[in-house]
This record gives sequence, structure tokens and C-alpha cells, in this order.
Amino acid sequence: MHHSLRARLFLAILGAVLLAVGASLALGIVLTRSAVRDTIRRDVERQADALSGETPLLPRSRPAAPPPGAAPPGPRPVKILTVRQAARALPTSAVTELRRSGSADGTATIAGRDSIYAARRSGSTVVLVSRPDLVSGDDFRRYLSALLIASGAAALLAAAVAALLARRLTRPLRRLRSAAGELAEGRHPEPVPEVGTEELDDLASSFNRMAAQLALARDAERAVLLSVSHDLRTPLTSIRGYAEGIEDGTVEPADAAAVVGREADRLERLVGDLLALARLRQGVLEVRREPVDLAAVAREAEERLRPQAADAGVTVRVEAGDARATADHGRALQVVSNLLENAIRVSPEGGEVTVEASSGLVRVGDEGPGIPEEEIPRAFERFHLRARAGRGSPGGAGLGLAIARELSEAMGGGVEVENLPAQGARFTVRLPPLSASEKANLTA
Repeated sequence: MHHSLRARLFLAILGAVLLAVGASLALGIVLTRSAVRDTIRRDVERQADALSGETPLLPRSRPAAPPPGAAPPGPRPVKILTVRQAARALPTSAVTELRRSGSADGTATIAGRDSIYAARRSGSTVVLVSRPDLVSGDDFRRYLSALLIASGAAALLAAAVAALLARRLTRPLRRLRSAAGELAEGRHPEPVPEVGTEELDDLASSFNRMAAQLALARDAERAVLLSVSHDLRTPLTSIRGYAEGIEDGTVEPADAAAVVGREADRLERLVGDLLALARLRQGVLEVRREPVDLAAVAREAEERLRPQAADAGVTVRVEAGDARATADHGRALQVVSNLLENAIRVSPEGGEVTVEASSGLVRVGDEGPGIPEEEIPRAFERFHLRARAGRGSPGGAGLGLAIARELSEAMGGGVEVENLPAQGARFTVRLPPLSASEKANLTA
């Protein structure tokens, strides 16, 4: 049978309190018995010692008889006895000690009642001082009953406090459970208040971060589906239209073939980007670590995209010196190509794109509109900058920057973006420099 956390906390707190109360009660009974007996014993010994020196002055006459109808008197706490009378009233061991040393202390049944006594011999008389033993018989049972009643009241109070504590401790968890249920149903719950203990605060904070990230992931997924469906539909619609034109004889086959080929390239690029990004996310894309000449990578990327730059009326200028790094040549070429293609796309006709390569560094600058400062932290998210400058991405799917970041990080580096002082934006790819052994091998 499963119990709720609240019930478990209640039972645990109550059990701990009851255990503490029980242990305190047992220890209190033992200590109280010992303390009461010690107090009574010291009192009777002190009184017996004081009276033993005044024994001749004490009256030896019998006490006056009680008036008719009065209750019989209880046992007298102080008695003056002969040695023979003391022998009848006290245990044998006490009488032996009394005759040997003149004093005896202990417990005995005197006048039918458990008592603590002190006896002192003074000549032929014995001073006997006794008091009832309060830790035995009905007296202590009454005291014990009162102690048990007080303990029961404390246990009830502990139960109430345990219930309140259990409810208070589980309240944040109930709120968290409710928010998790809303999240599981696809809704965006309100942030869970971060109030309570340090551990519950950390749990609420972690949940809120997870919910926020999940909301962003859902929005990104929705954007991916919408954008990919649009990017797939556009070339397919164009291909279908030109195919129908060829069939109707309204379009020249050569013109249709050129358009169909261009749209097929666009579809192939879109599918390739999606597959590359999926492999990066799954960690199955192979990335090598080897010495790479980033200057050669920059020139190869410029050569690859030279026709696209010519069509857009954009000039690409490569500036490179000794630019070596530890990377994967193919992946580094893909990163630089994606950044260069993005720069050509956003630069105006007649503009210039610069590619600078140095040791462990590649910079790609454009003359486009730049990136709003508030958008820079999200510049490498999928599809986020797809429509910047109001031109869209007519040749891509908005995944180039995301792939550039993933590949750069997979090679042990990173990529960042900044706005240029005059106009445009500059993307910087940082890759690990060559190690000392790699430099030595290249020199040799």
C-alpha cells in the first residue's frame, strides 16, 4: 500500500516526537525516583542527627489520646525508642549496624508503610526519624499518572505540529506536481514559486528552467515544422508548375530544366542541412582532429560560392596568412561556407564580403543590415534570423548558422557574431590552435 509523502512525513515526525517523549518520560521517572529518595534520605538523616543530641530533652510520655470521633493519627515521623523497640521496628541488618556504629539508614516497612528512615543511638535510647517513601505505593502512582497525562497532552500537541509541518513541507511539492501535470498536457504552467527550504527552492528553480527550455523547444519545433513545410512546398510547387508547363507546351524544356535543377539543388541542400543537424544532435556525426590550413579552407569556400556571389552582385575578398588549426577539414569548410553563403545573401548588390583567416581563427564580415542587439544571443538558433533584412533566405532553410555553431563546438571551438561599427555583421569562428607536437611535425 502506497502512502503519500505528506502521510509519511506526518508519521515520521510524530514517531520521532513520541519516541523522544517516551525516552524522556522513562528517564524522567528514573531520575525523579532517585532525586526524591535522595532528598528524603538527606532530610531524615539531618533531622536524626540533630535530634540524637537532644534525646534526653524529648518527652517520653505517650501522646494524648485523640478526642472522640476524631480520625486516628498517622505514624509519627519522629520516635524515641528503646534499643529493644528499635529491634522490633527495624530490619535485622539495621539493628546490627545500629549496635555497632550507633547509626543506621535505609528503607523499611514502618507502621505498615514503605518508609525511608534514619536511626541514631544515644545511650539506651534510639532516635528514629522516618518518612513515607513517595516513589512507591499510591503516592508515586498518582505522580506517575499526572506525568503520563502531561506526556499524552504533549503527544497530542506534537501530532498537531507534525500535521502542520507535513502540510507545509509538501505544499511546494503539490504545486510542483500540478505544474508538471500541466506541462505533460502540453500547456505552459505558471512558474512555481521558489519559497521553502533550500532544497525545495533548488527543485522549483530547476523545474522552472526546464519548463522554460521545454517551451522554447516546443516553439522551435513548431517553427521548424512550419518553415520546413514551407521550404519544401515552394520548390515542389515550382517543379510541379514547370512540369505542367512542359506537358502543356507553354514552357521551353531547356528553361524548365534549369529551374527544376535549381529547385532540386535547393531541396537537396535543405535535406542535407536537416540530416547534418540531426546527426550533430545525436552525436553520431564523425569529426576528425587533424592539422588544417584555414587559409586554404577560406579560399576553397570562396571558390565554391563564387557563382552565387556573382549572381548576387557581391564581391568576396579573402585575406589569409599563416592560418593553421586543429580541426576537420571537411567540417571546417562547411562552417566557413555556411557563414559565407549567409553573408552573400544579406549583402546588398555591389557590396563586399571579407573572409579573414589567421591562426585558429576565421572571420566573415558582410555589408548587410546587421543584427539587432537583442537578437544576437539567439542568432545561431534554427530559423531565428531567417527573415532578417526583410529578404528571407531564398536559397536556404535557415539552418546554416545553427549548423555552423554545432560543427564548431564539435571540433572543440565556437562561433560568435558582432555588429560592425559602420554597417553589417561579422561572424568569428575560433578553432583549437596546433599543439607543440603538431607544429614540430609540420616543421620537420
